[in-house]
Amino acid sequence: MKSRFTISDLKASKAADLNQNLLQELEGKKPGKKKPLPPGDCEQVRWMWGQLAWFAITENIDVVREHRFHQVRRWRFDFALPAYKIGIEYEGLNSEKSGHTTLLGYTGDAEKYNEAQALGWRVIRFTVKNYKTVLTELKKHL
Repeated sequence: MKSRFTISDLKASKAADLNQNLLQELEGKKPGKKKPLPPGDCEQVRWMWGQLAWFAITENIDVVREHRFHQVRRWRFDFALPAYKIGIEYEGLNSEKSGHTTLLGYTGDAEKYNEAQALGWRVIRFTVKNYKTVLTELKKHL
């Protein structure tokens, strides 16, 4: 999956099943057989990406995946709307390989979010309990 997502990328991509279904729905056509989102991320992150892709199309707003917001520390947001300086993070607290549950990992996240705020970013955070509210919460910040 590409890390940068724009409306033109979605329209140009004929390979991504997710994009084809979204475009068909946007054009008012009944989408074909639903295909799974691309592998590599947890189900919640893939679901959020699908929702953000749809939002980007309908609102004509660029959404970026794995957006690097800090040049020195190389920190990245899971998703971002750079034009609005909004970062979106999924906290994989239940994941087997999550670093968010250790003291060191949690402290690193706090440092990252504090620095993002100092640089003028708003960070919206989600967990397995509230990730389906991503669009509702995002709209509050636009």
